[in-house]
Order: sequence, then C-alpha cells, then structure tokens
Amino acid sequence: MEQTSSRDSCAEFDQCLRILNLMLDNEATGEEELYVKNHIEKCMVCFEQYEVEKQIRDLIKSKFQNLPVPENLEADIRSKIRLIA
Repeated sequence: MEQTSSRDSCAEFDQCLRILNLMLDNEATGEEELYVKNHIEKCMVCFEQYEVEKQIRDLIKSKFQNLPVPENLEADIRSKIRLIA
C-alpha cells in the first residue's frame, strides 16, 4: 500500500505550514492566525503538523531556558563593540 505525504493529503498544507511557522514566531497577522485556526479545526493533517511544530519549539525553549548566563558576558560584548567602533 502506497502512503501519501501530508502535502498530498491537504491542498492547503504548504500555505498552512508557512503561516503556522509565522504564528509560532509571533509574526503572523491576525488574519493569518484566524485562517490557520479555522483550517486546523477541519483538517487533521494540518492540526497534527501544528502539534508537532509546537512541541518541537516548546522542547527547544525548555532546553535553552535554564542555561546560565556567564557573568562576564556583558563586559565581553561591550569590549568587542568598542573594538569595532
């Protein structure tokens, strides 16, 4: 039995994925967000992709959220800026 890709299962997959990534980056317009929210209510393929993308981003955020910042980071950045300027 041949499997179809997600793109083959939903004619709007590419557009939905593009806007979905904008949403997760907080860069989508209100109209774009409304489009995706309405679409994923009806389309399981895009809803599942939304969940996957969201989980990946949440995992990345959780991994980087608890990293300690080096004490001398600010001073190092300022000294490098002075050298360039």
